[in-house]
Amino acid sequence: MTVLFINGSPRLHGNTVALGERFLQDIPHDTVNLAEHQLNFVHDQRDTNQPQQDLTDDYEQLMATFAQADDIVLGTPVYWYGMTGQLKVFMDRWFDSYTNDFDFSHKHVYLLVVGADEPQTKALGITQAVQHSCEWLKMSFEGTATVTADGPDDVRNMSDMPSSFWQLGGRLRANENA
Repeated sequence: MTVLFINGSPRLHGNTVALGERFLQDIPHDTVNLAEHQLNFVHDQRDTNQPQQDLTDDYEQLMATFAQADDIVLGTPVYWYGMTGQLKVFMDRWFDSYTNDFDFSHKHVYLLVVGADEPQTKALGITQAVQHSCEWLKMSFEGTATVTADGPDDVRNMSDMPSSFWQLGGRLRANENA
């Protein structure tokens, strides 16, 4: 089994990364920081003779890494009640892969969300977007762990994590041992 953590935060050392590190502690994994990659907006080519593909950015390279993973952990802070632009563009581009017969099925997706202001409520749209995307692409959405944090080291300094963190981690470990 291979695990891939996709950090959707523009901060490479912030709470989202810290949450991913704590969630994947003692689990071998690779990390992709979307902020370190060039991703173009999706170009819908369905009304042309052009393929649904943009080879001018890092998307194909990222999907090669994505293809090797069985378990995908997506991490994002809450930005204006939604996921970051980096993660949204990456997910929008899944349409390119889908139209080019990429097999998303059999992947398990776990969502980590960090927010300062009632993220359990205000991040529901993020969970719904990821869940519906997983259903459409035949991936197994395993759930969301949501953490309230604001200061730069809040997640690193938490003495305990919320129950959603432990429950989702239990699912990952169960899938890892299956």
